Amino acid sequence: MQQSAKAVLVEVNRSESESGLPELRQLAESAGYSVAMEFRQTRSPDSAFCVGRGKAKEIAEKVCGLTPAKVIFNNRLKPMQRYNLTKLLRLEVIDRFQLILEIFTRRAGTVEAKYQIELAKLQYELPMARENVRLAKMGELPGFHGLGKYQVDVYSTMIKRRITYLRRKLEDISSRKSLSRARRKEQYLFHIALTGYTSAGKTTLFNRLTEESLPEGNSLFTTLSTTTRGAAVGGRKVLFSDTVGFIDDLPHLLVEAFYSTLEEVSLADKVILILDASDCQGEFERKLKTCISTLNEIGIFNSKILPVLNKADVASEYESKIDFVEEAIGSAPVIISAKTGAGIERLKGAMASFLPPNRVIKLHVENGVAAEETKSVLMSMGKINSTSYSEGGVSIIAEVATSNLPKLERMKKEQKITTLEFLEEG
Repeated sequence: MQQSAKAVLVEVNRSESESGLPELRQLAESAGYSVAMEFRQTRSPDSAFCVGRGKAKEIAEKVCGLTPAKVIFNNRLKPMQRYNLTKLLRLEVIDRFQLILEIFTRRAGTVEAKYQIELAKLQYELPMARENVRLAKMGELPGFHGLGKYQVDVYSTMIKRRITYLRRKLEDISSRKSLSRARRKEQYLFHIALTGYTSAGKTTLFNRLTEESLPEGNSLFTTLSTTTRGAAVGGRKVLFSDTVGFIDDLPHLLVEAFYSTLEEVSLADKVILILDASDCQGEFERKLKTCISTLNEIGIFNSKILPVLNKADVASEYESKIDFVEEAIGSAPVIISAKTGAGIERLKGAMASFLPPNRVIKLHVENGVAAEETKSVLMSMGKINSTSYSEGGVSIIAEVATSNLPKLERMKKEQKITTLEFLEEG
């Protein structure tokens, strides 16, 4: 079995606040590294090394015999800091943002995701291009070998052209997605987006609700592309979307690059926010605040959110978490285990409660193609209660959501339906 490449983790904090190293360790492991050593320093970031100069020398001495592949900083590194650290440590040095991009690159399975990731990389690189080229001329800088022969403006122009190309391609994909959403909207199907912190169990719940078999895993960012499927809730077809997970301090460039993916969340009728009940209280609160902040950033506010407390099968205590969710969002969470199926029926009941109310209708349509087309439309909208045939045509009593009524009215105007009568609410 091939051994994982080693990585050394470093963090600089201004105070003795809760460390970000545990999550950085998870990110490193998700990228395929085994963590060989961790360093943490409480101070303001040093302009030359991020860590203090003495600490930088200490790290250099301690990692000398470890032969790690990379040194990964939880802090955002400036070009000069990365250059100085690389020169001192004689190792490749990256920051948290670059590590997340590395994970995304490994996990990208669609053309859209690959374009989004490359766009984020280039947008990250562009402001630093001039400084990187200058440093490359001074000495070796990993990732910039040979760039000394290029003029800075030529290098910057190349990046800008590629960014323009990628944005155009992503706009094309977004346009195709908009057409697909428009077609779905014509069917008047209620749309629910599953969101939450990365590794909260979104895909497991999605598979449970839709009987799909998308890849699941404990590693971060298993899902990068949105998948939408239909499933029955309260006897009615509803669309569910599995979406990319959130993370604390998600770089703005990634939010911007993945906007077309996050747009599925912003346009959904309801958002289910999945929370990990097995997290300790501090972690739980931090992740919930991050999720709410990210959702607010894309235009989703509390009234549109249904909180769900997942992994109840492995959580020892979650009463305090319920209280915190109620205080933060204004509604109590539904307790479930997507893995075992516990609480799923209760969740479906909660989802059914905010679906538009049903109406019982009676319509008449002539025999033939129109009758079969109308029955197909009604089945996609809800359920057919009864059908009676006669020489004059077909009489159908059906139960549909009120949101579907405009389409039925249009069908009547187009004379596909002879008569349309509203009996009562379902």
